[in-house]
Amino acid sequence: CSVWAFGYQGPMRLKPGFDPLLQAYGGMMSVTGRPEDPPTFCGASINDKATGMFCVIGALAALRRRDRTGKGCIVDTSLFETAVHWVEGQVNNHLATGEVPKRHGTGGAVIVPYQVFETADRPLCLAAGNDRLWARCAKVLGHPEWAEDPRFAKGAQRVRNKAELIPMIAAVLRGNTRAHWLAALEAAGVPCSPVNDIGELAATEQFAAVDIVQTLPGSGVRVVGLPISFDRRRPKSRRPAPRLGEHNKEVLGRE
Repeated sequence: CSVWAFGYQGPMRLKPGFDPLLQAYGGMMSVTGRPEDPPTFCGASINDKATGMFCVIGALAALRRRDRTGKGCIVDTSLFETAVHWVEGQVNNHLATGEVPKRHGTGGAVIVPYQVFETADRPLCLAAGNDRLWARCAKVLGHPEWAEDPRFAKGAQRVRNKAELIPMIAAVLRGNTRAHWLAALEAAGVPCSPVNDIGELAATEQFAAVDIVQTLPGSGVRVVGLPISFDRRRPKSRRPAPRLGEHNKEVLGRE
């Protein structure tokens, strides 16, 4: 298996690359953030991690092929191809229409409402992903007539009239607390979530329930484990990261 920055072929095949460079070159930053702000870097190194995952997927597929045919193969992937994969929807739309996608803040280009809103105290994320959920959402917001309004009744109409609808929703949500709206939306079956910071995430019952934090043996250091379980058991870390020079003898033949 080979992992490249920009791919095994092309004029940039030997160039070095890091996650933020590929988010920039691969178009990801151009569609991340608010329209009035500069292009934005994602808060996680998603290209680094996902490229490793795609490499593993390719290796596993190659092993299955070998099992069937007896033939091996070379698996190649790159940070660049991963970045392009993340914006495949925007690229496909551009190839079909010639339009260059814009930034939509926390929202999406094809579903409305599907974004973060401020409340009287803390932000929440609202995802009324279809007309049925939108009707429930409008009722919770105290405006059931919005679901029948020809400007907003159907998904395509909401997208077309997003600039008008979003401020209307935002004005209502600012009238009460996040806890109030989360309780009301959840009771109505409308998908929603608090916007947690990392401390709030780590304090949630769900974070504890999935048991994703592990203590590294011999160090007492707690870290996030693999996001995979086998037969309902998460693989354990057998040892911490090696100390400086710990494996000199095994690797170099000397201390």
